[in-house]
Amino acid sequence: MAAPEGTLVRASRAAERFTGSRFAIPAVLVTSLVVYAAVSLALPLEAGRDLARYLLVYAQLFDAHVVFPNALVQRTPGTPLVAGLLLDAGPVASEIGLALLYSLSVVAWFSVARRFGPLAALATAVSLLAYPGYVLLFHQLASDAVFAAAFALVAVLLARAIERPTAARAAALGLGVAALVFARPVAQALLLLGLVPLLAARGLGPRLTAATAFACAAVLPLVALATHNALRADDFAVVRGGSASLLFRGFVADRIVEPANGDASAELARVVARELLPHEPYRSRGIDLETFFSSGSSRMHDDLTMLSDRVWGWDDDYRRLGRVAREAIRAHPGAYARGVGRDLRRLLLWPLYAPVEDEERPTPTPSPSQQAGQATPSAPPPVADDEPIPSSREAPYLSTPDGRIREVWTSPTEHSIVFRDPADAIRSAALDREVGLLLGNLPERGQRPALVARLNDVSRLYPRPFMWLLVGLAAALWRRPRGIAIPAVLAASALLVLLSTSFAVYAVAAYAVPVVPAFVLLATAGLFGRRTA
Repeated sequence: MAAPEGTLVRASRAAERFTGSRFAIPAVLVTSLVVYAAVSLALPLEAGRDLARYLLVYAQLFDAHVVFPNALVQRTPGTPLVAGLLLDAGPVASEIGLALLYSLSVVAWFSVARRFGPLAALATAVSLLAYPGYVLLFHQLASDAVFAAAFALVAVLLARAIERPTAARAAALGLGVAALVFARPVAQALLLLGLVPLLAARGLGPRLTAATAFACAAVLPLVALATHNALRADDFAVVRGGSASLLFRGFVADRIVEPANGDASAELARVVARELLPHEPYRSRGIDLETFFSSGSSRMHDDLTMLSDRVWGWDDDYRRLGRVAREAIRAHPGAYARGVGRDLRRLLLWPLYAPVEDEERPTPTPSPSQQAGQATPSAPPPVADDEPIPSSREAPYLSTPDGRIREVWTSPTEHSIVFRDPADAIRSAALDREVGLLLGNLPERGQRPALVARLNDVSRLYPRPFMWLLVGLAAALWRRPRGIAIPAVLAASALLVLLSTSFAVYAVAAYAVPVVPAFVLLATAGLFGRRTA
């Protein structure tokens, strides 16, 4: 037994020398870049979820006159700025930018893990570098990659704030949380991290000072964003449509929205029967109220949001739809709870796979207008197998406070956008061209399907998020390593993000990947961290 123990001691000392040296972070950075480049040989940078919509925000973010205000206020500006600036710089710069975001994210988690010892640091770095889902996430230009990078930054800032909760470090953590919200609005739940400096500091004065610094740093940027939205889009809000998102869960995912749920639901049913069903694309397909409310159609949900703006006004801000959603939850609490639990379980279970293109039949690239949600008379979108209508009656991004833009149907399949102001039509065409040019700056080389399929095979074998979480909890309770509060708070924050996401939408694997490193850190720190004396 002496030889293995001696080998373990020597390995531990070598790891300690490496992780404590000034070469450790550059080595992890370079290794991360090599991993990203190797994956890029199989999978170039691609458009992620809703990229065209984010680019529509970017294209009009600095316009004096906003043509599509609803598009502007339904997305926070973090992802539009990152994606737009990278694509403006060209395809090479875009791939380099995402490679750096990935590498710096891995370095950030490695730097946090160094606090728990050399073996924990190395195990964290190796686990993340071997995680196919994490590097695949940064090969899709979307909010998920931006959120992952911002969450890694918050991990560093949180560790520093717990170690020494000064006002400056608390303020830095607050700014990090604000950056998370700018990347994805669900991060507003992490404003609860303001409790960290309040609890970590010692003495009433330092606690109040640190908590105040966090609150100011986190809230002021969000107030500035809400003021910007009020001045340019007539809505004082960080992001518009929170109540509509709650309705999305009940209407699309759980299908518990029914006219019999309450007064608000009955009123909505009357408005749907009067304003939607007698018109295309509903009339020709014979869709009645029962079919509408039981469909689970995301396109019909889009029409509900537009209906709210048309009937109850822009200033209602979907409050009536929020009442409908709450009535559905009160009427069907078990179905809602089961739906949230099911999707939370899926987020903790599902791996992330890259889409594999057919080598013989490459996937056609849609036009910028189609990607942004604009249908054309010459090429109406086909009806999907699970969708009862070919398109929503009006795309939500067309909504304006004064109703100056409408989508008009001229047949059961043909529809076009009508602008009251000719200047809006001219600017809309220019925006369409700008979005098209930005999308054209994505790398043009195709993926290698055989190699992508192998990456997906590795994703199937990689430990699932719940495994890291369970191992981390068990190891932390058993070994009680020093400083375990840092990974514990990060893991709790990750769970809070996933739970908050499940409250509003159904599960998508990419929602979970940005926060999985927190579970990895909890496991590595729990297993290999230095123990408390």
